[in-house]
Amino acid sequence: MSKIAAIIKRLFVQNWKMKLVALVFAFILWSFVIAEENPTRTKIFQDIPVTYTAADELRQKGLTSSTPLTEILNSVTVTAEAPADALDYWNENMLEVSVDLSQINEAGEYVLRVEGATTLTQGHIVSVEPSTITVNIEEIVTRTVPVDIQLINQQEGFYYGEPILETETVDVTGARSNVEKVARAVCTINAEDMMEPTTASYTVSFVDSDGEEIRSNLFTGSTSVIAEVPVYPEKEVGIDLTAVSNTTTGLAEGYEITGVTVEPQTVYIAGALENIETIESVTLEAIDLDGAAGDTVVEASVRLPDGVVAAEPSVVQVRFAITQPELSRTYSGVEIAARNLEDDSLEVSISPSAADITVFGTQAALDDFSALRLRPFVDLAGLGRGIHRNVPVKFENEPDLGVRPVASSPSVTVTVS
Repeated sequence: MSKIAAIIKRLFVQNWKMKLVALVFAFILWSFVIAEENPTRTKIFQDIPVTYTAADELRQKGLTSSTPLTEILNSVTVTAEAPADALDYWNENMLEVSVDLSQINEAGEYVLRVEGATTLTQGHIVSVEPSTITVNIEEIVTRTVPVDIQLINQQEGFYYGEPILETETVDVTGARSNVEKVARAVCTINAEDMMEPTTASYTVSFVDSDGEEIRSNLFTGSTSVIAEVPVYPEKEVGIDLTAVSNTTTGLAEGYEITGVTVEPQTVYIAGALENIETIESVTLEAIDLDGAAGDTVVEASVRLPDGVVAAEPSVVQVRFAITQPELSRTYSGVEIAARNLEDDSLEVSISPSAADITVFGTQAALDDFSALRLRPFVDLAGLGRGIHRNVPVKFENEPDLGVRPVASSPSVTVTVS
C-alpha cells in the first residue's frame, strides 16, 4: 500500500507545472468544443402584438389618443438571441412587447419607446422594430348631437310611418379633434322584415357636415337609440268624387260645379287589416273655394276613415270645372227676314214666316240681352226661281250675341217666284 501511495504522490508532485498547464489547456479545449456544439444564434419573430400599458389610467386622467393606438402600431418585428439549443424552443408566446403610457399627464405629442421582453432565461431581445412611436394625446370631451333616421328596404304592400325616437339627441365622446368633426348621428333602420309596429334599439353612426361617415372606433362606447316604427298593411282605394263635390263650398253666386277630377285618382290607405279590408273609397276634407268664379285647382287632404292610420299621398290636387248655369228665355213669333236676293223683281215666300226663338245663356248674359238684337234671316244668295226646302235660319251678329239662340224651326221652305 505504501508503494502505491508513493506512486500516486509522484504523479502529482513530479513535473507539476507542466501538468497544471496541460490541465488549463484541456479546460480551454473542452470549452471550445462545447461552444462549437451549442453556438449563440439570433432569430427574427414577425408580427408580435404590442400591448399598451396604463391605457385605462390614461383615460382616467381624461386623456386619449386622437388615433386608436392599435392603428398607430399594432405589431412589431423582434430580433432575439440565445444559444442554439434554447432558441429551437423559443416561440412568439415567450415574447412581450409593450408601450408604457403611465408617464403621460397632459395633452400633447409624445415619442414613446417600444420595449421588448422575454420569459426565456437563456436568451435576450436584440432589437424591436420599430423601436419608438409618436402619439398625439388630447382631452376627452363629450358633445350632444341630433339624430337623423334613415328607413331602408321598405317592403311593397306595407305602410311605414315616420319612426318615433325615444330621444332625439345622443352624446358622442372621444378625443376633442374627432368629436368636433361630428355634425349629427344617423340611425339606419332596416325594414326588410318588418310587418307590424316595431320598437327596438338601433346603433347610430356619426357623420360630418358633408355627410361623410366618421369611423366609430374614434369614439368611446357604443351609442344607440330606441325607435318605434309604425308598420301597417296598405290598400289602394279610389276617391269618392260625388262626396267631394257635395262637401265643397265657397262658389261665387250664380255658379255651379260641373266637373271634379283629382290627381292622383287613387291613394293607399294603411291600418290594421280588419279595419281597411272593407273600405273601397275615401273622400277629402271639406273644401272652401273662396268665391271661385271659374275653373280652379286646389290641394285637399284625404279624410281618414275610422281605423285608418295614414293615407299615401295624404294630399291630392283637385280640379273643379266651374260655370254659371245656363238659363233660357223664349221670344214668340219673331219674323224671319230674307236677305241677299239677287233679283229684286222676284218675290219671296218663307214658310213658316216666323218662329219662336229661345236664347240660352247665363243670368248675366240674359239680363244684358235685348229682343231687338234677335234678327233671324235666311240667306238667298245663289237661289233662283223655285221652291227651296230646308234653308237654314241664321241670326245676325252671331256668335257675338253673348247668348245662344235656337229657333223653333231651324230650317224653312223658301219659294222664289
